[in-house]
Amino acid sequence: MKAMFLMDFATTKKLLRRYLLLLLGMGGIAALIMGSHPGIIPYFGELSAISVAQALAAYDDQRDWNHFRLVLPLTRADVVLGRYAFLAAVAAAGTLIGVAVYLLVTLAVQSVPAYAAIAMRSGGLDVVGLAWSVAVSLALALVTGGIMLPTFLNFGFANATRYAMALLMMVSILAINPAINVWVRPETAPPFFRGLASLAASPESFLVAAGILAVAALAFYLVSCAACLMICRRLDF
Repeated sequence: MKAMFLMDFATTKKLLRRYLLLLLGMGGIAALIMGSHPGIIPYFGELSAISVAQALAAYDDQRDWNHFRLVLPLTRADVVLGRYAFLAAVAAAGTLIGVAVYLLVTLAVQSVPAYAAIAMRSGGLDVVGLAWSVAVSLALALVTGGIMLPTFLNFGFANATRYAMALLMMVSILAINPAINVWVRPETAPPFFRGLASLAASPESFLVAAGILAVAALAFYLVSCAACLMICRRLDF
Protein backbone atom coordinates (compact mmCIF):
# COMPACT_ATOMS: atom_id res chain seq x y z
CA MET A 1 0.00 0.00 0.00
CA LYS A 2 2.80 2.41 0.87
CA ALA A 3 4.47 1.85 -2.51
CA MET A 4 1.22 2.61 -4.35
CA PHE A 5 0.69 5.73 -2.21
CA LEU A 6 4.15 6.99 -3.14
CA MET A 7 3.61 6.13 -6.82
CA ASP A 8 0.42 8.20 -6.91
CA PHE A 9 2.21 11.05 -5.17
CA ALA A 10 5.08 10.94 -7.66
CA THR A 11 2.60 10.84 -10.54
CA THR A 12 0.68 13.90 -9.43
CA LYS A 13 3.46 15.86 -7.69
CA LYS A 14 3.75 18.55 -10.38
CA LEU A 15 0.01 18.57 -10.87
CA LEU A 16 -0.54 19.08 -7.14
CA ARG A 17 1.43 22.31 -7.29
CA ARG A 18 -0.84 23.62 -10.03
CA TYR A 19 -3.92 22.56 -8.11
CA LEU A 20 -2.58 24.31 -5.02
CA LEU A 21 -2.21 27.57 -6.93
CA LEU A 22 -5.69 27.08 -8.40
CA LEU A 23 -7.20 26.45 -4.98
CA LEU A 24 -5.49 29.46 -3.48
CA GLY A 25 -6.67 31.62 -6.38
CA MET A 26 -10.24 30.41 -6.04
CA GLY A 27 -10.01 30.76 -2.28
CA GLY A 28 -8.83 34.34 -2.65
CA ILE A 29 -11.79 35.20 -4.86
CA ALA A 30 -14.22 33.47 -2.50
CA ALA A 31 -12.65 35.25 0.46
CA LEU A 32 -13.06 38.66 -1.16
CA ILE A 33 -16.77 37.97 -1.62
CA MET A 34 -17.69 35.93 1.46
CA GLY A 35 -15.39 37.35 4.10
CA SER A 36 -14.94 35.37 7.31
CA HIS A 37 -17.44 32.70 6.28
CA PRO A 38 -16.37 29.12 7.15
CA GLY A 39 -18.52 27.95 4.24
CA ILE A 40 -15.54 28.42 1.91
CA ILE A 41 -13.80 25.40 3.46
CA PRO A 42 -15.88 22.55 1.91
CA TYR A 43 -15.07 23.71 -1.60
CA PHE A 44 -11.37 23.13 -0.96
CA GLY A 45 -11.82 19.55 0.21
CA GLU A 46 -14.21 18.48 -2.52
CA LEU A 47 -12.40 20.19 -5.40
CA SER A 48 -9.10 18.63 -4.29
CA ALA A 49 -10.59 15.13 -4.27
CA ILE A 50 -12.34 15.53 -7.62
CA SER A 51 -9.32 17.02 -9.39
CA VAL A 52 -6.81 14.44 -8.18
CA ALA A 53 -9.14 11.45 -8.72
CA GLN A 54 -9.72 12.56 -12.31
CA ALA A 55 -6.02 13.10 -12.91
CA LEU A 56 -5.06 9.66 -11.57
CA ALA A 57 -7.74 7.92 -13.64
CA ALA A 58 -6.66 9.79 -16.77
CA TYR A 59 -3.02 8.79 -16.24
CA ASP A 60 -4.04 5.15 -15.72
CA ASP A 61 -5.93 5.10 -19.02
CA GLN A 62 -3.47 7.07 -21.11
CA ARG A 63 -0.34 5.22 -19.97
CA ASP A 64 -1.95 1.81 -19.31
CA TRP A 65 -0.47 1.72 -15.82
CA ASN A 66 -2.88 -0.95 -14.59
CA HIS A 67 -1.03 -3.47 -16.73
CA PHE A 68 2.35 -2.07 -15.72
CA ARG A 69 1.57 -2.50 -12.04
CA LEU A 70 1.01 -6.24 -12.55
CA VAL A 71 4.75 -6.74 -13.10
CA LEU A 72 5.60 -4.89 -9.90
CA PRO A 73 5.65 -6.47 -6.43
CA LEU A 74 2.18 -5.07 -5.74
CA THR A 75 -1.00 -6.98 -5.06
CA ARG A 76 -4.34 -5.68 -6.29
CA ALA A 77 -5.21 -4.95 -2.68
CA ASP A 78 -2.08 -2.79 -2.42
CA VAL A 79 -3.14 -0.84 -5.51
CA VAL A 80 -6.67 -0.16 -4.26
CA LEU A 81 -5.73 0.60 -0.65
CA GLY A 82 -2.88 2.87 -1.70
CA ARG A 83 -5.11 4.81 -4.08
CA TYR A 84 -7.81 5.28 -1.44
CA ALA A 85 -5.27 6.30 1.20
CA PHE A 86 -3.72 8.84 -1.15
CA LEU A 87 -7.05 10.40 -2.09
CA ALA A 88 -8.05 10.62 1.59
CA ALA A 89 -4.75 12.41 2.30
CA VAL A 90 -5.47 14.83 -0.56
CA ALA A 91 -8.95 15.52 0.85
CA ALA A 92 -7.49 16.21 4.29
CA ALA A 93 -4.80 18.49 2.81
CA GLY A 94 -7.38 20.41 0.78
CA THR A 95 -9.51 20.87 3.88
CA LEU A 96 -6.52 22.16 5.85
CA ILE A 97 -5.79 24.68 3.09
CA GLY A 98 -9.40 25.82 3.34
CA VAL A 99 -9.04 26.23 7.11
CA ALA A 100 -5.86 28.27 6.65
CA VAL A 101 -7.57 30.56 4.11
CA TYR A 102 -10.55 31.01 6.45
CA LEU A 103 -8.31 31.93 9.39
CA LEU A 104 -6.33 34.42 7.29
CA VAL A 105 -9.52 36.02 5.97
CA THR A 106 -10.96 36.24 9.48
CA LEU A 107 -7.80 37.99 10.62
CA ALA A 108 -7.98 40.35 7.63
CA VAL A 109 -11.61 41.20 8.37
CA GLN A 110 -10.70 42.13 11.93
CA SER A 111 -7.65 44.14 10.87
CA VAL A 112 -8.90 46.00 7.78
CA PRO A 113 -12.14 47.96 8.37
CA ALA A 114 -12.56 48.78 4.67
CA TYR A 115 -12.56 45.08 3.81
CA ALA A 116 -14.97 44.29 6.63
CA ALA A 117 -17.40 46.86 5.23
CA ILE A 118 -17.71 45.10 1.85
CA ALA A 119 -17.39 41.46 2.94
CA MET A 120 -20.51 39.29 3.07
CA ARG A 121 -19.64 38.22 6.61
CA SER A 122 -17.42 40.29 8.86
CA GLY A 123 -17.67 38.48 12.18
CA GLY A 124 -14.87 36.97 14.21
CA LEU A 125 -13.72 33.38 14.50
CA ASP A 126 -16.66 30.97 14.54
CA VAL A 127 -15.31 27.82 16.20
CA VAL A 128 -18.49 25.77 15.84
CA GLY A 129 -19.00 26.88 12.24
CA LEU A 130 -15.37 26.02 11.57
CA ALA A 131 -15.78 22.51 13.01
CA TRP A 132 -18.99 21.95 11.08
CA SER A 133 -17.46 23.18 7.79
CA VAL A 134 -14.40 20.94 8.27
CA ALA A 135 -16.72 17.97 8.79
CA VAL A 136 -18.74 18.90 5.69
CA SER A 137 -15.54 19.32 3.67
CA LEU A 138 -14.17 15.91 4.63
CA ALA A 139 -17.58 14.27 4.19
CA LEU A 140 -18.11 15.66 0.70
CA ALA A 141 -14.56 14.84 -0.35
CA LEU A 142 -14.80 11.25 0.90
CA VAL A 143 -18.25 10.71 -0.60
CA THR A 144 -17.24 12.10 -4.00
CA GLY A 145 -14.01 10.11 -3.91
CA GLY A 146 -15.93 7.00 -2.91
CA ILE A 147 -18.17 7.47 -5.95
CA MET A 148 -15.43 8.32 -8.44
CA LEU A 149 -12.79 5.68 -7.73
CA PRO A 150 -14.89 2.52 -8.31
CA THR A 151 -16.66 4.18 -11.24
CA PHE A 152 -13.38 5.03 -12.94
CA LEU A 153 -11.99 1.55 -12.30
CA ASN A 154 -15.07 -0.25 -13.59
CA PHE A 155 -15.89 1.87 -16.66
CA GLY A 156 -12.60 3.53 -17.49
CA PHE A 157 -11.88 7.25 -17.43
CA ALA A 158 -13.67 8.25 -20.65
CA ASN A 159 -16.92 6.41 -19.94
CA ALA A 160 -16.97 7.04 -16.21
CA THR A 161 -16.70 10.79 -16.69
CA ARG A 162 -20.15 10.76 -18.29
CA TYR A 163 -21.71 9.09 -15.25
CA ALA A 164 -19.63 10.23 -12.29
CA MET A 165 -19.39 13.93 -13.07
CA ALA A 166 -23.13 14.39 -13.57
CA LEU A 167 -23.77 12.72 -10.23
CA LEU A 168 -21.09 14.74 -8.50
CA MET A 169 -22.44 17.99 -9.86
CA MET A 170 -25.81 17.11 -8.37
CA VAL A 171 -24.18 16.25 -5.02
CA SER A 172 -22.27 19.53 -5.00
CA ILE A 173 -25.21 21.72 -5.93
CA LEU A 174 -27.69 20.01 -3.64
CA ALA A 175 -25.44 19.41 -0.65
CA ILE A 176 -22.75 22.05 -0.17
CA ASN A 177 -24.70 25.26 0.34
CA PRO A 178 -27.54 23.76 2.44
CA ALA A 179 -25.07 21.82 4.57
CA ILE A 180 -22.80 24.75 5.41
CA ASN A 181 -25.75 27.06 6.07
CA VAL A 182 -27.19 24.78 8.77
CA TRP A 183 -24.99 26.47 11.36
CA VAL A 184 -23.82 29.68 9.71
CA ARG A 185 -27.13 30.91 8.26
CA PRO A 186 -29.89 28.50 9.34
CA GLU A 187 -32.64 30.84 8.14
CA THR A 188 -31.52 30.27 4.51
CA ALA A 189 -31.32 26.48 4.78
CA PRO A 190 -34.08 24.27 3.31
CA PRO A 191 -36.82 23.11 5.73
CA PHE A 192 -35.23 19.68 6.26
CA PHE A 193 -31.91 21.21 7.29
CA ARG A 194 -33.66 23.81 9.44
CA GLY A 195 -35.28 20.89 11.25
CA LEU A 196 -31.85 19.39 11.89
CA ALA A 197 -30.66 22.75 13.14
CA SER A 198 -33.54 22.93 15.61
CA LEU A 199 -32.66 19.45 16.90
CA ALA A 200 -29.03 20.50 17.36
CA ALA A 201 -29.63 23.93 18.81
CA SER A 202 -26.58 24.11 21.07
CA PRO A 203 -22.94 24.38 19.99
CA GLU A 204 -22.13 21.11 21.74
CA SER A 205 -24.77 19.19 19.82
CA PHE A 206 -23.54 20.69 16.56
CA LEU A 207 -20.05 19.45 17.32
CA VAL A 208 -21.48 15.98 17.93
CA ALA A 209 -23.38 16.23 14.63
CA ALA A 210 -20.17 17.22 12.86
CA GLY A 211 -18.43 14.15 14.26
CA ILE A 212 -21.30 11.88 13.21
CA LEU A 213 -21.24 13.33 9.70
CA ALA A 214 -17.50 12.75 9.34
CA VAL A 215 -17.73 9.18 10.68
CA ALA A 216 -20.64 8.35 8.36
CA ALA A 217 -18.69 9.64 5.35
CA LEU A 218 -15.64 7.61 6.40
CA ALA A 219 -17.82 4.50 6.67
CA PHE A 220 -19.12 5.12 3.14
CA TYR A 221 -15.53 5.56 1.93
CA LEU A 222 -14.48 2.24 3.48
CA VAL A 223 -17.46 0.46 1.91
CA SER A 224 -16.51 2.01 -1.43
CA CYS A 225 -12.94 0.76 -0.93
CA ALA A 226 -14.19 -2.79 -0.34
CA ALA A 227 -16.39 -2.58 -3.46
CA CYS A 228 -13.49 -1.23 -5.49
CA LEU A 229 -11.31 -4.10 -4.34
CA MET A 230 -13.94 -6.60 -5.51
CA ILE A 231 -14.11 -4.85 -8.90
CA CYS A 232 -10.32 -4.84 -9.20
CA ARG A 233 -10.08 -8.58 -8.49
CA ARG A 234 -12.58 -9.52 -11.20
CA LEU A 235 -11.14 -7.26 -13.89
CA ASP A 236 -8.71 -8.76 -16.40
CA PHE A 237 -6.04 -6.10 -16.87
